[in-house]
Amino acid sequence: MTITFPYGETVTVLRAGLVDDGYGNQVRDWSAATSTPYAGCAVAQNGRDESLTGDRNAIASDLIVFMPSGAGVLATDRLEIRGRSYEVVGEPFAWTSPFSGLPFGTVVYCNRVEG
Repeated sequence: MTITFPYGETVTVLRAGLVDDGYGNQVRDWSAATSTPYAGCAVAQNGRDESLTGDRNAIASDLIVFMPSGAGVLATDRLEIRGRSYEVVGEPFAWTSPFSGLPFGTVVYCNRVEG
């Protein structure tokens, strides 16, 4: 049994392959990324948006996303949420209910820095 949120939203997993950057380095080619949508996800702010100071005016936003159990998300992926791209932070993990033992879903932390 997989739990989804009846009023949840669709979150798209973006996955990019590696290409040579012309200097002998392997980098992700986000222009050719594949996309896999997952419906019934819950998205919440993880902490609060933070304004960064220094030489630039930037805002960092952290989110936590509850996706269906078995969602194919890797630490190297990005998530598209409400038209914006967020980098996955750390390893996504499967969460199982401690009361029933049923798989609840996949929990993913992500962030975005603008500016």
